[in-house]
Amino acid sequence: MVLPPALLLASGCAVRNVRAQPPPEAQALSTLTESFSAKALDPTVWVVTRKNDFQESKVDLVNGRLRMRAATIGTDDKTVKFHGVRSAQPVSLRQPFELSFELDWNNQANGCYLTAGVFLCPTATDGNPGAEKDWWKLEYIGVPPGKNARAWVSARANGGERVLYDEGWPAKQRIGRKIGEQAVTIRWRSDKLTVVENGKTLWQTDWKSFRFPTAYLFLQMSSHSNYPAREVFFDEVAGRR
Repeated sequence: MVLPPALLLASGCAVRNVRAQPPPEAQALSTLTESFSAKALDPTVWVVTRKNDFQESKVDLVNGRLRMRAATIGTDDKTVKFHGVRSAQPVSLRQPFELSFELDWNNQANGCYLTAGVFLCPTATDGNPGAEKDWWKLEYIGVPPGKNARAWVSARANGGERVLYDEGWPAKQRIGRKIGEQAVTIRWRSDKLTVVENGKTLWQTDWKSFRFPTAYLFLQMSSHSNYPAREVFFDEVAGRR
């Protein structure tokens, strides 16, 4: 049975869509580390985010990892479904800054129209950070027929998105590549922004500053409608100056 937004709210599955102004930098965390070793998410550290209807939506801890499970069969074809978590407090984005995390793509049999990754967003929404006016993101996108994926890095400023890295798609990497357990580090120092994947530099660019001095960290998964249950896992999150 598809759970519409009203039932999701009544069942406790949904969360309100809340936006807040960028917080003062003095309130931002200089360090955020999480190994997801507890039995449940700590609501003082992580806030569950969710947008649009799901057949099934689970954001929980399983065997020491953050699981995101989404099933969307029979849901509204007009909407993409988003869920995940965001940090309850913002983190500082002053140089030098480093963010690392592990993402398990979970050997998807069909990863079409599936994404998983991170957002840095200056506003605290409990819905989809991608709908906000400003953000920076790195995500992996499933490539048809579904067993491969590709990385995507982009930034949005005042509502306009700019693609920073797309693996050369569509001229290159049209079929994507096999991914598995991805250990990712985003490093900003000496005016260089570098993305390291499994110990190798994936992408680097000159980067003087983010448009925002603080940001909430979002870990997010998305799926289009009419897909059976699919799961991805996050682990070993660390953000530090």
